[in-house]
Amino acid sequence: KKYMMDIKNLTAGTLSQRITNQLLSLKGLNSRLQDIRDYLDKVATGKLPVNHTIIYQLQDVFNLLPNLNLEEFVKSLSVKTNDQMLVVYVASLVRAVIALHNLINNKVANRDAERDEAGKKEEKSKEKDKDKEKDKDTKDKNAEDKEKSEKTKTEDSKKS
Repeated sequence: KKYMMDIKNLTAGTLSQRITNQLLSLKGLNSRLQDIRDYLDKVATGKLPVNHTIIYQLQDVFNLLPNLNLEEFVKSLSVKTNDQMLVVYVASLVRAVIALHNLINNKVANRDAERDEAGKKEEKSKEKDKDKEKDKDTKDKNAEDKEKSEKTKTEDSKKS
């Protein structure tokens, strides 16, 4: 048990870990963007003085952002998203087929086990029937032997 706890399911762990990390990254990005918005609001209202170094760095960040209005970018993004969704869809289909395959194998195994069990029960009942017939034959034979012995005794007694 101790060693089994150390083994991780790498496929499930890696995916959930990646999603968790991405979620935490997005929350951090949202927090930073709110800080930038708050700073710019305070500068715009005159509560804080303009710091040109910060403004230049923000301008560099905005210049690095892609232009989302380009038709090429939108098309490539949709193609990539469709490709990823296709992979997820195919993976779901494969999992469903494997689950159905396992279900059918289980059903066949259960049916075979039931047949074997029924065959064993049938063999046992046949053996019991044979034993009963043997007992009946033995009883009949014993009864016949008794009758014969009684007849011979009565005949012997009549002769004497």
